[in-house]
Amino acid sequence: MYYKILVDGKSCHGEDLKWSLPKKDGEKWIPGKWHEAKGDLETCNRGLHVTTSPFNWYKWGCELYEAEIDSAIYQKDDKILCRKARLIEPVAHPKWWLDAIEFVAHIKDVPFFKPDGKPMESWKLFTGDSWAAARDAAWDTAWAAARAAAWDTAWAAARAAAWDTARAAAGAAARAAAWDTAGAAARDTAWAAARAAARAAAWDTAWDASLYVQTHFICAGLPLDEKHKNYAAARWQVWTKGYGLLSDVNGVLYVYAKS
Repeated sequence: MYYKILVDGKSCHGEDLKWSLPKKDGEKWIPGKWHEAKGDLETCNRGLHVTTSPFNWYKWGCELYEAEIDSAIYQKDDKILCRKARLIEPVAHPKWWLDAIEFVAHIKDVPFFKPDGKPMESWKLFTGDSWAAARDAAWDTAWAAARAAAWDTAWAAARAAAWDTARAAAGAAARAAAWDTAGAAARDTAWAAARAAARAAAWDTAWDASLYVQTHFICAGLPLDEKHKNYAAARWQVWTKGYGLLSDVNGVLYVYAKS
């Protein structure tokens, strides 16, 4: 089966063709009109392109359609070059993509830097006269804790407890499975959308938003250990409760807020 990814009805990967879209007639779909490329065809440059793996070509805000072609002129991996093609009917996005869209849409509703006054007991909370002062206090203590626990350098504990643990949220096996299941483009564009939405409030939130998208939506249905989802959820909870998150050291979240 062949597919075409469009944004606002247009090709979005090197082409700008406005496609004839299928129309609904009762319970049936009427295919769009045939499009035909003239002259010599060249993959990625001239001709019509479809794919057998649509998630590898996803873009934020895209629509997915089943496509029909007359014959393949050239094929490389999942990308097919052809002279004639038309759209048959729209294809519904998978649930994990729809969930990611909903999550990103609601990032703007998070009460960033408006603490709810109910910090979690498991946090190591630091406050100051300003947000910057509180963050500096958290940083100084986190740095000391990381240095004291370091294996080889002062950064080792922070990398082991925070960076490597967070990376493990994807997991080598889960990342490989996500690549096949979701597709590189679908995964990356979901992360990017989450980062962009969160970055409007604070740079530090972007990483945690994209981590939540990956563990809860992009890897949905994959054999991902629940502890990784819980880790991502715990980090994102800090922001949704209006606090700032600096890092974690040995599993303890270092959180800050203006007093």
